[in-house]
Amino acid sequence: MDEFEKMMSEINESTAKMIAELKASRQFDPAILNAFKNDVTELISIKHEYADKLSELRASVEKEVVRLEYSKGGETIHRGYYCPSPVLDLIVGGKKRGRLFKKKIPEFGSYSYEYGFDKDDRLIRVKGINEFTTPNSRFDEEYLIYRKNIVYGVEFDHLGKLHVVSKCAYNNGNIIKYEQSVCWMEIDADLYYEEYTYENNKLSEVHVFYNIEPLLGIYSESRYLVDQDEDAKIIRLTGGKIVNDVWQKDVYEIR
Repeated sequence: MDEFEKMMSEINESTAKMIAELKASRQFDPAILNAFKNDVTELISIKHEYADKLSELRASVEKEVVRLEYSKGGETIHRGYYCPSPVLDLIVGGKKRGRLFKKKIPEFGSYSYEYGFDKDDRLIRVKGINEFTTPNSRFDEEYLIYRKNIVYGVEFDHLGKLHVVSKCAYNNGNIIKYEQSVCWMEIDADLYYEEYTYENNKLSEVHVFYNIEPLLGIYSESRYLVDQDEDAKIIRLTGGKIVNDVWQKDVYEIR
């Protein structure tokens, strides 16, 4: 066994030990894990449907784009300024949405995302800048597919490989579920999941599952109560991790 094989063996043993200890100390609901497996299977099926259709998506969506917007920052969060989650940038440290350019079209190199909207003002394409991007090629690209109350997002890297699939479910214009899976290696596909509750048409609670690894049979869970001002801006989150049905509440003031 060479040094690399020895190192990998030690990493695998350490990982297996950590997972075993985690499972021994936590309770994982089999029904929830099974539901997550089904969610991942669905998102992988969307990947299969669109993985070899990047050229077709580009051509068809280009015809539908009637308006562009640009933003700076937000590279660490899904879709930047237009991240579909209303709370992801608030509950995960270091994640920022960035800001929109309001008055002018920025020059290449000064923006992070280009957003394309159709005639119904629906976001249908996102182009992200990476270190390989030129003014005309090698963008990261996400295309949004609208199916009744469901919106799927398929994300291609600068080489044209589909690595990430997301799904947003809506009811009466409100997002009720947000899911995202990094599924380029399907056997190790993970899942991030948020579910939303509304009272009087205002967001009141967010249930979050993260570090979901269906293959390993583990996940982490948090829940947040949401306070909003008169303009529906989130001003306070109360909540945190749930471990073995115990809710560890903290208050997060949004400034």
